[in-house]
Amino acid sequence: MTTVALRGARLSLAAILSACVAYGIGMGLTLPLLSLILERMGEPGSMNGLNLATAGLASLLVTPHMPRIMARLGAAEFLALALVVAAGALLAMYFVPNLWLWFPVRFVLSSALNALFVVTEFWINRLADESHRGRYVALYTVCLAGSYGIGPTLLQAIGTRGIAPFAAGAGLLLAALGPILLARRMAPRIEQSSTASVFSVLRAAPAVFAAACVFGAIDAGMAGLIPVYAVRSGYTEAHAALCVSAIALGSIVFIYPLGALADRYDRRMLLVLCAVSGIAGAVLAPFAVGTPPLFYFLLVLWGGLILGIYSIGLTMLGERFQGATLASANAGFVLLYCLGLLLGPASEGVALDAWNPHGLMVVLGAICAGYVVWLLRSQPASKGAIYG
Repeated sequence: MTTVALRGARLSLAAILSACVAYGIGMGLTLPLLSLILERMGEPGSMNGLNLATAGLASLLVTPHMPRIMARLGAAEFLALALVVAAGALLAMYFVPNLWLWFPVRFVLSSALNALFVVTEFWINRLADESHRGRYVALYTVCLAGSYGIGPTLLQAIGTRGIAPFAAGAGLLLAALGPILLARRMAPRIEQSSTASVFSVLRAAPAVFAAACVFGAIDAGMAGLIPVYAVRSGYTEAHAALCVSAIALGSIVFIYPLGALADRYDRRMLLVLCAVSGIAGAVLAPFAVGTPPLFYFLLVLWGGLILGIYSIGLTMLGERFQGATLASANAGFVLLYCLGLLLGPASEGVALDAWNPHGLMVVLGAICAGYVVWLLRSQPASKGAIYG
């Protein structure tokens, strides 16, 4: 690799990872914050889950149009715009006067964050080659998830009241603009309009896109509702928020080794093992929650391994799709992630109330079990990348 190419790769990686870190810290701070605020207001778990599910609706309506917008504006410019809109919407969450106005504001916030995912995942897969794709994607994922755990830790110092946590999240999102603007000339371009729509690529690699949907269904439930689960089990709000930090710590510990394994071994079987870990975590949580150190330790293991569903699925996406079709595939991956985000938290919030609080674990375990059964019974997709 030439010096110019190496510098371009480093600038690209810095832009991608800075966007991930800014998003991770900001959302790791605000996701549990919003759920805890709703719980403090006396809202039922079903309302909490419904508010979380707004992200899924935003994805269904907005994400299919993103590859075309990205081709028109450019990847770096679209990413910068998404960060600015997300920061503004996050601040607006503090100023809206009632709960029902949170829904449209959260719709805007989620749309902007979906754009961030589409662009950065497209960019990291274009930057990587097949020999180290799993490790590049793992590095991307660990920065995203690891920084996610810093947010709840900041709540210990900032607190859960007032504008300070919202302003901190918005500021961190805006701080990522610098590296992105520096790397804008290195950003990948969609050289031609892809012949494949977002929906048409879904049939080509069902196990990959199902991974995104399954992880979406459990991700917000773990980040947004496990703190509520902990509060209802006797934890303080501050200690409950640390549950998200424990999940993120697991990501830091496990996800890069999983990425290295994904470069050497059968990625589909690794998906099965990660989904099985989701079943085990859900079964063990009710027995561990009464002992905080044990519960945090379980969340470290559970969070680290379950994130492998997303990371390995994204690695398989870059293996399966190339060229212009990769942009549509990345949009489809985010779309399926957010479809899970729409369906999962709503059912998990209802279950949290129906069997207070362990119904949450029943639904989380059932989602993972269903995916394991589907993977073992379905046929792998044919080999070979799809170009567009």
